[in-house]
Amino acid sequence: MAETQNESVYGKKIFFINPNYTFRSMVIPELRNKEYEVCIIENFRDAKNILRKNPGSILFINVDAHLSLFGWFIFIDDLKDDPVLKTIIVGVLSDRITDKEKQFFMERLSLPAGMHRNEGHTAKLTETFLDILEMHKAKGRRQYVRANCLSDHSSVLIWNENNKMHQVKLVDISVMGAAAVLPSANSNIVQEKMIVRGATLKIGTKQFIIDFIVYAIHQRDDKKLLITLFTPETVNGIKDSIQEYVYSQLHEHMLFSISGEKSDDRDYNQLGKSYHEASNSERKGGAAK
Repeated sequence: MAETQNESVYGKKIFFINPNYTFRSMVIPELRNKEYEVCIIENFRDAKNILRKNPGSILFINVDAHLSLFGWFIFIDDLKDDPVLKTIIVGVLSDRITDKEKQFFMERLSLPAGMHRNEGHTAKLTETFLDILEMHKAKGRRQYVRANCLSDHSSVLIWNENNKMHQVKLVDISVMGAAAVLPSANSNIVQEKMIVRGATLKIGTKQFIIDFIVYAIHQRDDKKLLITLFTPETVNGIKDSIQEYVYSQLHEHMLFSISGEKSDDRDYNQLGKSYHEASNSERKGGAAK
């Protein structure tokens, strides 16, 4: 659970800026169910600060909201001038963009993740995005998206053994299992391959009854970590709740990572308007010649 953080292990994070209803309710859940790490940036003025913390990520921008089309053009064009942001793999989403506007974007911007209209069936749209993520090697060796639980003091695993209650603090969790800190004074309360039935899993404000298998016990510095796998028959009914918790933690950590940083205050709409007017003047001048 304390793997070296590199792309081959963790893959690439996928961000959506203000996705529309179809993406938010259908496409993104499907990508998450396939264990791609997909996060939503609600406020575009946080985006560049967040992306600087996540070089090499994949970003999809819904250009139908918040800014004008040419405001978004400037926003995307700006990325190339930053040594970290230029590593971001960008794609554009729009239900409104015309063929002429699409051509303008494609000719002047680097959009390796493409431009996409919400056309056709959702299943086909999801398939297109899965192909893009595979092409850009978004999936790492780590099979399941995990969230760090250390800041959530209520996240624990509790069980009874021989009329004695054991409680361990969670370190991280995925839909398949969790890691927890074993108490140093009594770290022999479990053994590898042991099955614990009827344990209580507490995450956030919810708690569930679950069975787990002791997959491994690892030494980490001065602590021992209990690595568990939830049994399929008990996790299936609460998988959605665990995933919801995982992404609530990821979102909280994402915003915490930029706390105190100056918000992006560029006037993209005005810059876009000026750029568009200059481009039109240039084209008219060229036609006159």
